[in-house]
Amino acid sequence: MHAVPVTLRMRVISALEPLETLRRVSFLAVLPPEDLNALAGHCIPRRLLRDEILVSEGDPCEGLFVVQSGAIKLFKMAENGREQILVIERAGSTVGELSVFDGGTFPASAVAAEDSTLLFLPKREFLELCQRNSEVAFAVIRSLAWRFRYLTSLVEELSLKEVSHRLARFLRDRALQLGVRTRRGIEFPLEETNQEIGAEIGTVRDLVSRNLRRFVDRGILRLERRKVIVLDMGELEAQVSGTKRASAG
Repeated sequence: MHAVPVTLRMRVISALEPLETLRRVSFLAVLPPEDLNALAGHCIPRRLLRDEILVSEGDPCEGLFVVQSGAIKLFKMAENGREQILVIERAGSTVGELSVFDGGTFPASAVAAEDSTLLFLPKREFLELCQRNSEVAFAVIRSLAWRFRYLTSLVEELSLKEVSHRLARFLRDRALQLGVRTRRGIEFPLEETNQEIGAEIGTVRDLVSRNLRRFVDRGILRLERRKVIVLDMGELEAQVSGTKRASAG
């Protein structure tokens, strides 16, 4: 994957109600409609195809991106090519506010995890808005504080938890978000490959495969192509908390 120059990436696309998109951003929702309208007038629509780079780590920050539809994956890449996913941002989320405020480059790369549309808000307009409106500025601070807490939790997971516990948490969270209770158990789709799951929980594909097999062998879940059926939610929760051990991973 290669980054495309910003001037070439800013493609004009049909309007997808930018006002509604901005209203979904937590720190912009405090603005009255007239201010949101004015802000929407400065936004540049952008479309990305799946696997297309939005920004690369170290790129200069020219403004803030608001996810309109689809999903944007933020990740760090090690010298050996191993990828660590930091977060996947969806509609109403933003990319780049930290770099807008500290004046630095993007601290991580961002790529479209699926076909996506975004709004680009230039740095100058966003900073001027924060200077004019203290309520927005404090809302941005709350958002950045939440991100700090999330990343602190991620560091704890990666450094102190075993692979089996991290995988169990990943599966538990998906079951809670997407699961449908049926006679067989709690079913949810699993579109990511084992390699993509590994990148998200900080491990490699082989360990994901090994721990999935052990969960299946223990009767915790069943796999059907790219679908997961949780047979015993209590046992899966026990793996999350680390009270039971599924592997030496």
